[in-house]
Amino acid sequence: MSQQHFASQIAKTGFLLENQIAQHLKAAKWTVISNRYYVDDAEESVREIDLIAYQATRVQHFDVYTTLIISCKKSESNAWALLARDLDIKDPNTDWQPLHAWSNDKALAYQLSGTGCARRYHEEVKQLGVDEPLQLPGVEVFAFQEMNKTSGAPQNDKSIFAAVTSLMKAQAYELSSLPQRKKTAAVYQFNLLSVVDTDLIRLMFSGQAVTPTKVESEHYIARYIIKKRETFSRIRFLTASAFATALPDYGTLHAANCRWFATECDSFYANPIEDDKKTAVLLDEFRKAVSWHIRWPLIREGRKAPDTSSLSLYWNAKTRVLNIYSSLNAEDAKIVNDDAEATKGIGEALKKTYRFFGAFKVDDDDIPF
Repeated sequence: MSQQHFASQIAKTGFLLENQIAQHLKAAKWTVISNRYYVDDAEESVREIDLIAYQATRVQHFDVYTTLIISCKKSESNAWALLARDLDIKDPNTDWQPLHAWSNDKALAYQLSGTGCARRYHEEVKQLGVDEPLQLPGVEVFAFQEMNKTSGAPQNDKSIFAAVTSLMKAQAYELSSLPQRKKTAAVYQFNLLSVVDTDLIRLMFSGQAVTPTKVESEHYIARYIIKKRETFSRIRFLTASAFATALPDYGTLHAANCRWFATECDSFYANPIEDDKKTAVLLDEFRKAVSWHIRWPLIREGRKAPDTSSLSLYWNAKTRVLNIYSSLNAEDAKIVNDDAEATKGIGEALKKTYRFFGAFKVDDDDIPF
């Protein structure tokens, strides 16, 4: 008995497409995870996303991950129609340049939290050769429909809506789970792709006229409420036949991400002890690194060691000297400053934590501010 009917029938599902996309990714040196499961935050049900792919590169002291979350759908009888109108770039209610990135590195997290970071990211990676993956949408997609290829009759938007929501929820899940599972220094940047094995039709609305155009790619800015917060995400619709051609652009994006995040890291460390907010970001880390070097010279002399948990830093712009305060009187401060081993350790802690190579001194508590 022939089993060929099993192969022919499975080819009608989206599994063939999913495998083809995975093979394209692997050939392009992306690491691929198939059928990743996550918990839907709204319904508390287990869902899955077809593919997650990533490239990772070590940059400075952290890893850069460029991540693709991919939904694969197939329809033999229906085309996917994207209903569109002219884009209003000045619409204050829409974020046309969303950035979904996460880092457990304090310096990078600080940079990512800055006002205007997403806009600056888009502008600067474009200068690094990235075009299509982060392109400003050419139109505003405001709805979608599956439509019969023969008659054009509208069916519904269930499959398209399912692709969009599963991508956004999977991204939200990945972003929320990273702090628990990622321990080494890293930064992740996410991209959402809906790959469809059928015709992709843009229906452009202008007044009473509707103009159909067959397209291979379309950028859609999706708005969704996730965990009671409004979220904007870029979803790129791609036809299956266009995926292989589009994939190299995401390799370019990864290279640009590596350069951009390296530059952001350098920008943070350009003047961290001259900026109170940046100083505060790494202060706990510095307190732990320097505690023993301040306490040991005093313990050795039989004196009371200070509590360094409240240690503070003050940059004297006039003298260009960094002052370190840690509940010391003048005599104790002199003991620490005169100890070569202690000052060497403090200097190393400053270099490691703040990349600071300038002059410093441990001062008494007569703080001049």
